[in-house]
Amino acid sequence: MEKEIPDQQVDLDPACYAPYASPRRFITDWTDKIWITRGIGRLGDHYAPDIKVHTCYGETYGFDDVISNSLQKMVAFPNRGGGHDDVIWEARGPSSFVSSHRVFNNATHLGHWTYGPPTGKEWVNRGIAHCLIVDGKVTEEWVIRDEYAVLEHLGLDPFEIARQLAVRSPVLGAEIGSLDNAPALSGTVDDPVATGISGVRPARFERECARVREMFEDVWNRRLFDAVGEYFDDTIVCQTVRLRRVMNIAPYQLEVMKLLAAFPDAKIEVRDIVANYSDDLGLRIAVIWLLRGTYCGSPIYGPVNRAPVRILGASHFELRGDKIIREWRIYDEIAVMAQILKAETHAA
Repeated sequence: MEKEIPDQQVDLDPACYAPYASPRRFITDWTDKIWITRGIGRLGDHYAPDIKVHTCYGETYGFDDVISNSLQKMVAFPNRGGGHDDVIWEARGPSSFVSSHRVFNNATHLGHWTYGPPTGKEWVNRGIAHCLIVDGKVTEEWVIRDEYAVLEHLGLDPFEIARQLAVRSPVLGAEIGSLDNAPALSGTVDDPVATGISGVRPARFERECARVREMFEDVWNRRLFDAVGEYFDDTIVCQTVRLRRVMNIAPYQLEVMKLLAAFPDAKIEVRDIVANYSDDLGLRIAVIWLLRGTYCGSPIYGPVNRAPVRILGASHFELRGDKIIREWRIYDEIAVMAQILKAETHAA
């Protein structure tokens, strides 16, 4: 396997991640300034005024929405902290890069929030923020969080919250519209190994990235679950939603199959790929994926109603040689349930 040159020597103008020492530090240090020391106004240091934020519930455009949503969240969870699990970054030309930032969040529900009045309970979850940074400014962001885990820890009914969010999106404050036309969930990406939703990729780790894409096609779309062993190490560990953790081939197969069982006609599409090698963490590949299907299978999320569903997800893979040894898979089940319940309400 080729060894990528160290982060600080990549053909990337240091001005695009200044004043930090590396793209990784750009993300982690700036995030801590905002959320740990509460410098919420420092969002403007590196967010573009016309930033586009893509979520599982809808789209927001502009810096004011970012400030508003962040302020409300900080009041609801004033002790919110986050462990920087990893930052998988990759250049997009000499003056921009993509960062896929995986965070393990923890907080106490001490203020009013989308989910209601404070419960005083603690919660933990994982999330991934996939950002395009151009000339030191985040111009576009894809945000995916495991909100089901939060509701479980707060003791709230996920079906009731999903029903509320179907008519009052936490992003837009209005009913969730058709997700077919939302930029994050529409269109197709022909060859994400070359060009994804974040732009043209550098000619690095093309073989490994193509193999990850091939895995999604074989295992997820062709339903060749017996091919898991061709792509994953026998000791594969997958951390996924609701803080589930599965180990080894057979449990991994079932974890994929459980999601597809609810949407048996679903197809998954890889929309963006980011690869990074570092001496401390080895080779990791981040993927933004989109699963399109119909709720026509196992009644995991309540009565089956054939609702069209779009699941925006992210996976981080850690590789050793030709095999994947770790995966972190994040998607928002509450957003999935909101789509299902919205269709149920409209049908009634």
